[in-house]
Amino acid sequence: MDAIKLLLAFSPWIAFWIISSGHSMLSLQIGICVASLLVVVMGLTKLHRGAILWAGVIFFAFALVSVAWLKEKWVIQHLGVLASGTLFAATLLSMLLGHPFTEDYAREHVPQELWDSPVFIRSCYTVTSAWGVIFLANTLVNFAKLYWPKAGEWLYQHLRCRIHHNLRSARQKKALDAI
Repeated sequence: MDAIKLLLAFSPWIAFWIISSGHSMLSLQIGICVASLLVVVMGLTKLHRGAILWAGVIFFAFALVSVAWLKEKWVIQHLGVLASGTLFAATLLSMLLGHPFTEDYAREHVPQELWDSPVFIRSCYTVTSAWGVIFLANTLVNFAKLYWPKAGEWLYQHLRCRIHHNLRSARQKKALDAI
């Protein structure tokens, strides 16, 4: 799956995160409305599909009603945990139902005769599992930041630095392998 398709698949979530980062009720409401609109448009145009689409439909419909309309304080305070938890649950559910969410995207780049091969299926489960770990880690960080702000912030910064270091190391290894 190329980076553009990946960004496109998560664009409602990314738009929500960027717009609602203003730490005001208005920016939160605008972020939820924009993300909700993106989910609907992407679903109707089939730019988005599967578990991540349905996770977005469920989460943003819930957020639209409970945050943008009813202004539920508890939901607002727990929105980070709920958002990343929804993505984790959708990822886990897609695997439990035997259709890891990355499979739809991977099929765009793999010949149809390989779709039933054990290697292809295992690869889809592996990549989806990696996404699940990321979503679970994000859920736990959001939970920690909510209840233990200093520890949660430390955990967030530590994970961010670790991920950055691992990505840089992987790029360096790839560059060395190309030589």
